Amino acid sequence: MNLYFPPFIYSFFLFTGTMITVSSSSLFGAWMGLEINLMSFIPMMINSENNKKSTESAIKYFLIQAIASGIVIFSALYFYFFNSSTLSQVPNMLITLALSMKLGMAPFHFWFPEVLEGLNWINSLILLTWQKISPLVILSLFFYSKILITLALTSALLGAISGINQTSMRKILAFSSISHLGWIGGMMYFNSSLWLDYFMVYSFTSFILCFSFWMLDLNYFSQLTMLKNLNAKFIIFINLLSLGGLPPLLGFLPKWMAMMVIKTSFPILMILILSSLITLYFYTRLCFSTFTLYIQSMTWFKKENSSMKNFFLLSILTFFSIIGIMPMSLLYL
Repeated sequence: MNLYFPPFIYSFFLFTGTMITVSSSSLFGAWMGLEINLMSFIPMMINSENNKKSTESAIKYFLIQAIASGIVIFSALYFYFFNSSTLSQVPNMLITLALSMKLGMAPFHFWFPEVLEGLNWINSLILLTWQKISPLVILSLFFYSKILITLALTSALLGAISGINQTSMRKILAFSSISHLGWIGGMMYFNSSLWLDYFMVYSFTSFILCFSFWMLDLNYFSQLTMLKNLNAKFIIFINLLSLGGLPPLLGFLPKWMAMMVIKTSFPILMILILSSLITLYFYTRLCFSTFTLYIQSMTWFKKENSSMKNFFLLSILTFFSIIGIMPMSLLYL
């Protein structure tokens, strides 16, 4: 007899696993929270509408996370047995590499766009935001600084460059996430707790974009060019530029905070700013193509009847992206 567990059961354990990790006073407890979180997210990934692709993503995600979790618990044992020896830095190095693999930081990023490609937009949003909380919290406590800054700079550059030739919206968001992890890693390297504020603003911007793509049923760039609603195009245009960190928009606030933290090291700051400029370049190119490319044969087609309630909600969220930086910036004056 097959028992059916409603999705809220998985959501509950997903939330519980993260809370256990964040509130744990030992590395073993943090590892246990990671495992609960992993085991609750795997069933959520499998989508009956697109079973083949989502199952493949779930298997890839499980294998990568299981390997990384094994390295984390091995490092915890290493801490226990060799804490007073001269090799006490080895577990820090192993944990930094393992958590970087869990997060999808370069050069361990190859699984991340492929897994994201097989998920629906709700699961994509969870993977882009909530699933990063536990590894980031552990990483902020146990990191080896030289490895962390190397991975951060590599992630920032590779995430920006790899996103240039992508046409899938999920892969664009995946490579953008890898690039943002570079900024977060850079802030951690300077022992700043402001990485949490950066992550919160990034999560809010990702939520707006995933919600927009879900409501407008967009998966690829070609679908974006065929949208006849200019207001919908404008919403996506503004939120993509906000995610890239264009100065007047909300997405610039966390990067501004990061610049204030990292300004003591000019070379690191220049590499991160260069990666952000590359990201903005392909977002801008994408958005201009969206407004200029239009299939003339569709000009006389019947206009789409999109839900006014959903469109109003997207407009409100985009309004926060445009003016949100002004009240939030007052908190840091």
